[in-house]
Amino acid sequence: MRVVEKHQRGAALMVAMVMIFMLSVMGISAMRTSTLEKRMTTNAIQSSTTLQAAESATEQMLNSTQTLREAAENPDTIVTIDTDVVRADIGLSNTSEIVYVGDGPAFGYSADFMTLRYVAQGDSEIESVRARSIVRQGAKRVVPRP
Repeated sequence: MRVVEKHQRGAALMVAMVMIFMLSVMGISAMRTSTLEKRMTTNAIQSSTTLQAAESATEQMLNSTQTLREAAENPDTIVTIDTDVVRADIGLSNTSEIVYVGDGPAFGYSADFMTLRYVAQGDSEIESVRARSIVRQGAKRVVPRP
């Protein structure tokens, strides 16, 4: 019987190790990408939350007859409402201000009416993630002349 000597050099082991290394790098890259995407999504949600809260604060000011009357009666005063309790669970601070900026003619109405003009501002912030939105809206209200 003849004995055949086989010379093994470990090529299969080297190929397997290179493949395992490449798969590990791909796995780590996928984990980092998903972590980054999660952060981006969270930031987008928090930015949207602050924007909606600021818009809501200005709408609250402009839809309150009492607040509009108070602002018109005190033209040199900024009327402020602090609404921090809206979302205390996520650390959302929210304030709103309204300023009476003057009156003028009510176009399209008789001379018995006038237009009161206001500027409302809502400021909303989630400090822990540094997300902040400021919304300013102008509004007018047509009222009978006194």
